[in-house]
Amino acid sequence: MIDYQVVRSARRKTLSLQVKQGKVLVRAPYYVETKIIYDLVQKKSAWLRAKLKEQLQVSSQCCCFNQDDKLFYLGRLTNLHISFARKADTFLIENASGAPEFNIVLAKRYQDKLNDEKLRRSAVKKQLERYFKQQVEAILSVKVKQYSKLTQLKPKSIKIRQYSARWGSCNSNGELSFNYLMMMLPDYVINYIVVHELCHLRYLNHSDNFWQLVAEYFPQYLQAKQWLKDRQSQLLWRLP
Repeated sequence: MIDYQVVRSARRKTLSLQVKQGKVLVRAPYYVETKIIYDLVQKKSAWLRAKLKEQLQVSSQCCCFNQDDKLFYLGRLTNLHISFARKADTFLIENASGAPEFNIVLAKRYQDKLNDEKLRRSAVKKQLERYFKQQVEAILSVKVKQYSKLTQLKPKSIKIRQYSARWGSCNSNGELSFNYLMMMLPDYVINYIVVHELCHLRYLNHSDNFWQLVAEYFPQYLQAKQWLKDRQSQLLWRLP
C-alpha cells in the first residue's frame, strides 16, 4: 500500500500524480471520487515505487554539509574540511594527494553552540553560499559580456539567486537570473547556461528555432546537457 496525499483544486480539470521529496501527491478536481483516486494510485503503484526509490537514492548522494562530505566545484568533486578559528573564512586548496578541498573555518566563539549537528551544518551551508555567490558574480560578469557580444543579445539586467530546479531564467522584460550553484559546474557547462538564457531574449520558449540559435553559438550544448543529466543527484543541496 502506497501512502499518498490528495490536493484538490477547483481549477484543475484532470488527475495528476507527483512524487516530491519522498512523498506521493495526487492533484485532483473537487468532483473526482476518492475511489477513482485510489484506483489510479494502485494502477500506477509500480511507477510510483520506482520514483520513490529513485528519490531516496538521490537524497543519499546530496551534500549534507558535514565533515568529509563532497560537492562539485567547477566540475570537480571537492571534499569539505570543517574547522574552528578566531575568524570565519572559506577557501579552496589542494590537499596532500592533489585533490581539491574546501576549508570551511567557523568562528571559534560559536564552537560550543555549533556542536549541535543541525546548527553546524546550517553554518557551513551559509558560508558556502556566500562563497559561491561571490565567485559566480565575478565569473558571470565576464561570461555574459563575452557571449552578449558574440550573439548581439543584451540583457537589461542580471540577478544572482538560488533556484531549486533550474540554472537560470529569462523573463519577458529581458532580465536574466542565474543560480549561484552554477559554481558546481564545469566551465563549458556554465558557458552553455549563459548562452541558453541569452537565446531566450530572442525566443522565450524551447522551440526548434530556439535550439538552433543555441547550437549556432554553442555547438556542444548537447554534451553540456548530458553532463547535467548524468550528475543530477549530486548537484542538489540538501537543506539541513
